[in-house]
Amino acid sequence: MTQGFRCAAQFRGPDGSGNGGYVAGRAALLLGDGPAEVTLRRPMPLDTTLAVRHDAAGAAVLDAEGNVVVEAKPATLELEVPAPPSPAEAEAATRWFLASGLSHSRGLCFCCGDNQPQGYGLRVFTGRVAGRPGLAAALWRPDPAFAVQGRVAPEHLWAALDCAGQFAFAVDGQPYRSLLARLTARLSGSVEPGEACIVLGWQIAREDRKLHAGTAILGADGGVRGLARALWVMPRPVAG
Repeated sequence: MTQGFRCAAQFRGPDGSGNGGYVAGRAALLLGDGPAEVTLRRPMPLDTTLAVRHDAAGAAVLDAEGNVVVEAKPATLELEVPAPPSPAEAEAATRWFLASGLSHSRGLCFCCGDNQPQGYGLRVFTGRVAGRPGLAAALWRPDPAFAVQGRVAPEHLWAALDCAGQFAFAVDGQPYRSLLARLTARLSGSVEPGEACIVLGWQIAREDRKLHAGTAILGADGGVRGLARALWVMPRPVAG
């Protein structure tokens, strides 16, 4: 356990913890650049260096008490992507999001926070697509601040695959206060800064408090650059 894992405050999600997609992407990189399944066991603290353990199953990030915070293992992923909306429809969905009042973490989420300035947050705003229930979409042009050697860094693509899955349920008026529990993703090709990408989120299933969703990033040519399946868990009702 010689390697350290640290999530800077810029990459926040819920108050006081890291954005699930970003943390998952960082954890996946501990295994290399292949597809991975990442399970978020505990909130990731910000600006705190944690230990990393590698074993035959994959990798785990541990807190000071030795508790597993996040674990990653190699995976395969096959998922059918719905027919995407046009760029104009995706842009309209983004406008719908910004007018709707939907938000994570008071608009400060690294992925979807509309109170994060350009170049500090990703500003991926997935909203309702007219006539497409169960689907959320955004037109997203990544800022150059998130690129390394002319390509958006993989951990930021993982982050962009995060919130759209939850909003796929929220745009239909369903409860959406939930936490990302698991993200299985694979990246294909690369995304350039400023490229007009479409980010999609769609409903797969709902089981009691568990929400299953798919997300994807499509490049300007329509090719899939990132694909993910997510498990979101809603909090238990508070007893009255």
